[in-house]
Amino acid sequence: MSIKIYNNIKDFAEDKWDNVINHSNFYISYNFLNSYFKNHKYIQHLFVFNNNNRFYGHVFNVNASQLINFSNYRFGKYILSFIRLRFFYFTNSFLTNLPAFSINSDFKLAKIIHKIKSEIKTDFIVIPDFLFNHKQNNSEINNFIKVEVEEEMSLKILSSWIDFDSYKLSLKTKYRKRINNSIKKSADINVRLLSSEEIVNYNHRIQELFNNVTKKANFTGPVFNINTIKDNSFLNLYGYFLNDKLLAFSSEFFYLNSLYSYFVGIDYEYNVKYSLYERILCDTIKNAILSQKNSVIFGRTANEFKSNFGAVPKKSFIYIYADNFLFKLVFNSILKNLKPKKWIQRFPFKSEF
Repeated sequence: MSIKIYNNIKDFAEDKWDNVINHSNFYISYNFLNSYFKNHKYIQHLFVFNNNNRFYGHVFNVNASQLINFSNYRFGKYILSFIRLRFFYFTNSFLTNLPAFSINSDFKLAKIIHKIKSEIKTDFIVIPDFLFNHKQNNSEINNFIKVEVEEEMSLKILSSWIDFDSYKLSLKTKYRKRINNSIKKSADINVRLLSSEEIVNYNHRIQELFNNVTKKANFTGPVFNINTIKDNSFLNLYGYFLNDKLLAFSSEFFYLNSLYSYFVGIDYEYNVKYSLYERILCDTIKNAILSQKNSVIFGRTANEFKSNFGAVPKKSFIYIYADNFLFKLVFNSILKNLKPKKWIQRFPFKSEF
């Protein structure tokens, strides 16, 4: 089968996509992508068919000055603020730890990239490491620059942890006291699993809280539309209430043997007083233990803070290609020098595992 690319999910039948996908990964399913497509009209979606393989990717605009946040070249930020770049991200940029593809047979990434370049206009092509390194000869793809990005943070769930108290007992006194203090400060916060009706009712507030968090990120792509959550039962969404006021939310979903904590939102006016973020992390760890998962996968922000709870980093990379000669000349040196910000790894456990 030749490579076929669609921009509109309505242009192909649901069974044509779903009949070959890996059904253990809900986030490549037609149902999820249809909701994602419907709620993100401002980005260009690509649905790629290649033999029995299915791939999703999208194109979005980025202000070039954001690249400076990871670089030592601060002097160019003002000039770059006037440049808008089109990035093609070959998977889902919101679910950066999960593959937005289903591979069932041999494929040539170079041929797919060539096909995409012939059909869409883009300044940069970005491929995550778990796709770039997937069972292929990388020498076929030339001129891609390997860039280290913020680490994936995860916590291994030990078999000896039967509840949250047993997790706390494995911590050094300093860290255990910190958790107990945060739980005490958040005692007035009512946490509950939101129903689909409540998610609809609090939709605007949930989006507002989520945007509070993303604004603090060093690099932001397209804005995630929280309606994608409303349209799916793929995750559990918890609300953190003070009386009837929603101060924060957290979301959890499962993939294979891990619990993923991705979309969170916080009203920072109340965060310190009620230890909202600490409480979210504690609840996430507790839920992973009670669900008998092997690990918790956190997002890529606040890495040092998460390490206080035992999370450890896994190095992550993307591969970037500039098609435009001028952009290649200007940005390649910047890209080669991009590095995540340094932070201090904490070691909260009595003994390391």
